[in-house]
Amino acid sequence: MIAGLAGLIISSIIIPLARQFNIWLTAEMLQGMSIGLINIGIIMTLTLNFGDTLSEKLNMLHGSVGIGSLLAPIFLSYALSFTRSALPAFIGTAFAGLVCLLTFYVLRFQTRAALLTTSAEPYVEPSSLMPDQPRQAFKQTLLWLIALQICLYVGAEAGFSNWVVTAISQAASISIQLATPAATLFWIGITAGRMAVARLMKQGYLTDAQMLYISMLGGGACGVLLIVCMQAPSICFIASFGVGLFLGPIFPTLQAIATRRFDRVPALVSSVVMVSSGFAGMTIPLSIGMLISLVGAREVMMVPALLCLLVAFPYYLANRKEQKIVAYRQQQMEQVELPVYDLPTIQLPVVESVA
Repeated sequence: MIAGLAGLIISSIIIPLARQFNIWLTAEMLQGMSIGLINIGIIMTLTLNFGDTLSEKLNMLHGSVGIGSLLAPIFLSYALSFTRSALPAFIGTAFAGLVCLLTFYVLRFQTRAALLTTSAEPYVEPSSLMPDQPRQAFKQTLLWLIALQICLYVGAEAGFSNWVVTAISQAASISIQLATPAATLFWIGITAGRMAVARLMKQGYLTDAQMLYISMLGGGACGVLLIVCMQAPSICFIASFGVGLFLGPIFPTLQAIATRRFDRVPALVSSVVMVSSGFAGMTIPLSIGMLISLVGAREVMMVPALLCLLVAFPYYLANRKEQKIVAYRQQQMEQVELPVYDLPTIQLPVVESVA
């Protein structure tokens, strides 16, 4: 994460000052790589320091990111209005990165997994249950089910957010400008949903499984409502907010479940999540855009709703597999922790007579 923050600071300074296209392009690539490193570093840091409340912390984290994404364009517009230059905005980004870098040093987060001593844990799980090497983790069916869940979710989110404005504009015969609030309300709903779920999880009102099933069903229902009432923009705006409200908590919670399950290889899990997100973000919106001209705006918006509901299928399979692993783990722990005085004994009369 330190390397990512340093790369973000350097690229934010180079981009507004670059006078050659090659230098500017290199700085943009450095900035993209830095953001990827920051995302993976943050997930690993939260895993090592807040393992018991990871779902709550990740929802709060992504909710904070959403608030920043909503406020940043406002600050940027004011900065461009007053200064007539993009340099102050990039300098502000570099300054924010420097503050985060110093904060990371001051707070002293745990950045390495704790070493287990032989006396601390009498039972050592086999690598087939808790892989500690990337090669072993790749053989786990659970890892690929998690990747499929992330892919379906990101496809639903990216497909909906990229094409909901166009779909409402064509179906309701209004301009793009009048349909734009649907996208804004969608992102506000995502931020509000993540912050609300983080609060509910902190109070202990919701478990991960309950929240995910509610979110999948609610997101799909709001997507269907938008399709049915697409000629009424006001109802579409409410439905778009509802889709964001229900979709928002899914990604952080799935990421928390994946990271807890493979806590010995958090970097690998974070990378798989990012790759799945990138693949779905590139392919699903493109496919929806190609289908709009063929089947129409109303019909094509069924794709994000179906993808949201389809997340439940691989999650159900992964949850069943996880329950079997947990049951086996508890059985093994009970066998190891059985005290000696609770073990059955055999009475030998010969021993008593000799005594």
